[in-house]
Amino acid sequence: MKFSELTKHHAVLLYDTNRIDRSNELFKELLKLSPVHRFFNQTVLDIETARNIIIWANTPYNEEKIGLISFHTIGLEAQNALLKILEEPRKGVRFILITSNVSTIIPTVLSRVLLIKDTSKKEETVTAEIFLKTMPSLRMKLPEILTILSQVDEEERKDREVVKVFILSLATLIGKSNNEHSKYVKEILDIASFAADPSVSGKALLEYLSLLLPQIKR
Repeated sequence: MKFSELTKHHAVLLYDTNRIDRSNELFKELLKLSPVHRFFNQTVLDIETARNIIIWANTPYNEEKIGLISFHTIGLEAQNALLKILEEPRKGVRFILITSNVSTIIPTVLSRVLLIKDTSKKEETVTAEIFLKTMPSLRMKLPEILTILSQVDEEERKDREVVKVFILSLATLIGKSNNEHSKYVKEILDIASFAADPSVSGKALLEYLSLLLPQIKR
C-alpha cells in the first residue's frame, strides 16, 4: 500500500509485517513531509511511552502531524491509555501503528483502527535470511538477534514464542535452500520444541544453531 493511502484514515494498524524495515521506510517518508511528525519505536510499548504519545498528540500545532508507532508487543495499561486518542484524536492528528504481533492487541483497540495486512516478508523470515547469510562466529552479534533476545525474559524464561517462531523460520529456509542442507531440518525442529521449555535458555538455543548451521551466501 502506498504511503499516501496510509494517511487518509485517522488511525491505521499495519500487521504481519517486517516491522523494523517497514518502520524505517515510513519514517523516511514522514521526514520528507514535515519535521513535526514523530516516530515512537519500542520492542515492548509501555505505559510511559503511551503517555508521551498522548502528550505529543494533544499538543496543538498549526499543521497536520502524524505519529508513527512501531512495536512488537504492547502492554495492556498502555493500550487502555491510548484508546481515547485513537478513537477521537485532535484535529489534524493521525496515527500509523506497525506491529508484527497483532495477537497481543485487545479488541477495543482493534475496533478503533483501520486494519491493514502488510504483504511484505514477515520479520522473522527476514531475520532468518540475515542469520543464515552471516558467518557463524558473527551471528549472535547481529542487531536482529539481540532484538529477539531482548523480547525474552531470560531470567523468568517467559515469552518464548518469539524464539520458537524464529527457529521455525530457519527450518523453513534451510529446507528450501538445497538438498544438502535439508539434513539440518529435523535437528532444527527438535531444537524448536525446546523453545517453550522454561528450563532452557533461548540464548543457548540460538548460540547452538549459530554454530551448527552453515553459512548460505545466496
